Amino acid sequence: MPKEVIVGGTFDNLHLGHQKLLRKAVKEGRAIIGLVSDEMLEEWKPGVENSFEERKRELKNFLSAYEGWSIVEIDDPFGMAVENDFDTLVVSYETRERGEKINELRKEKGRDPLEIIEVKPVLADDLLPIKSTRIREGEIDREGKRSSAVKVHLGSENPVKEESAREVLSEYFRLEMVTEKTEGLSEQPFDEEIIEGARKRAEVPDDFDYGVGIESGIVETDSGTFSLEYVVIKDKFGFTSMGHGPGFPVPEDWVRDLKGGIKLGRKIEVVFEEEENKEKMGAVGLLTQGKVERKDCISSACYNAMIPRLNAEIYY
Repeated sequence: MPKEVIVGGTFDNLHLGHQKLLRKAVKEGRAIIGLVSDEMLEEWKPGVENSFEERKRELKNFLSAYEGWSIVEIDDPFGMAVENDFDTLVVSYETRERGEKINELRKEKGRDPLEIIEVKPVLADDLLPIKSTRIREGEIDREGKRSSAVKVHLGSENPVKEESAREVLSEYFRLEMVTEKTEGLSEQPFDEEIIEGARKRAEVPDDFDYGVGIESGIVETDSGTFSLEYVVIKDKFGFTSMGHGPGFPVPEDWVRDLKGGIKLGRKIEVVFEEEENKEKMGAVGLLTQGKVERKDCISSACYNAMIPRLNAEIYY
């Protein structure tokens, strides 16, 4: 006997994310699609322009290739799922919390909880989730094609950080980057201070799509002390990804000086009596005799921080 499956939503500007959600529902069993009424939208999502009948027509056109489904008008996000004998609830990554609430309400009424299946987002070509709101605003189309350059805020005015971040991100989308110094950070961060600094640098200002924070610092381990570059990438929808680059060992007798307030860059200047190429090469460039430069480490960290954004099924 097929499972009784429920999935609900506005389904405005039916897009690739909606289609993925619906395909999962009909694959799991006999699907009941709860379509939000016009009356509910007036209070819930007043920006939706397509009427119930228009949205229903689009749903039926898409679902015509499948069997075992029906569309039901709903006036609240909980009633039908709480009161009826379904087996499975299909939710998006954004509505998982609502699904948990539905099961809480079912439990209060003595009903069995629903199996919750979460469907991960479909990303647009700017690696942000496809959303009806974005389509209505003209930012993307239903297939996720971006209409304008992606706006990136880098929390640093360091030219090596800017060059590294710009080159890596431009491999994924067309972008406009604004750089701005971030205040209130440790001059020579250690351990968790590095990640905290990168997070602070990665704040996303209004009207930006991404914030990028790049921070270098010293990590102490049982096996030795290392210098690492961390990159944090936040987006305007709240998803945060992070990565770090290759680390190089820091001499143990330097650590006391670094903890005393001397920056690694200054220590390198003193030891190598080199200042002309210090910013470009970084400490790693001088220590490897030019085989690896600071930009290489930052770029590796940027690529690693992009991994969750390239693999939504695993990381979202």
